[in-house]
Amino acid sequence: MPLLARSVAVALLAPLLSACSACSTAGKPPAAEVAFDGEYRVMEVATVGWDSATTSPVVLLRQLDTGQMVPIWVGVSEAQSIAAALHEVSYPRPMTHDLMTDLIGRLGGHLDELLIHDVVDGTYFGLLRVSVAGGGEPMIVDSRPSDGLALALRAGASIRVAQKILDDTPEVDFLAPDEPDQVVRALGLTVVARSEALDREHGLPAEHRGLVVLRATGAAAAEGILRGDLVLEVAGIQMRRPIDLLDALADVAYGEKVSVRTWRDGEETTVELAPQPSPDPLAPREAGGPVA
Repeated sequence: MPLLARSVAVALLAPLLSACSACSTAGKPPAAEVAFDGEYRVMEVATVGWDSATTSPVVLLRQLDTGQMVPIWVGVSEAQSIAAALHEVSYPRPMTHDLMTDLIGRLGGHLDELLIHDVVDGTYFGLLRVSVAGGGEPMIVDSRPSDGLALALRAGASIRVAQKILDDTPEVDFLAPDEPDQVVRALGLTVVARSEALDREHGLPAEHRGLVVLRATGAAAAEGILRGDLVLEVAGIQMRRPIDLLDALADVAYGEKVSVRTWRDGEETTVELAPQPSPDPLAPREAGGPVA
């Protein structure tokens, strides 16, 4: 069942989700006691899907220097918002996290970082660090990681997770959504499955199988990869579904480059890319803009 169409079924499990708004905050450390210079690791949002054991939405974060995956269970509306950010969906009117991002900017601030600093009884805790106008001390704001992830994607904020969370990462039987809803971000690339609309928009040939690039940042952009390019192979593995990109990178360590073969306008190109952080805010929304 598509990711963006399972709200009613999964909403019945809302009281069980670790990121739910009704979860107990017993044992939650005060924000003033959290050290931002502690032992944390830089992560990126890799994809959104389901925990097949509970049918709960789950976000996979990928540690850039080891490739380790960290699951963060989220609510349905937050999963939809995170998926929309990755898919670069543009709404005629701002949705909640778009509104929050706009509001921070209109007040002269900027979301710099999401810190996921603790987990207590299965509930994850996060803090947002927001720069303020005039160069004063940043504001530290308590946040559910699910909301923080939706905001961080829109603002291009960095994401760090405490090492103690990585050391005790729970297992998850991850289930990717149907292909039209699959979206994966890695190597500075955000890729989705082909569709008739994307094929028409970018003139993609039927004889090539691959993934469509929605966004290229960092080294991927520097190597000339553009929106609308077709990713044919990564590390010698043919790309058929977006989740194949994560499978290809499962054993790739930080700094280790992998080959990425792409197609554009009848020409194939192979470049070498390595995992790296590439925070990049989404393009400004246009009222009534298209849905990618």
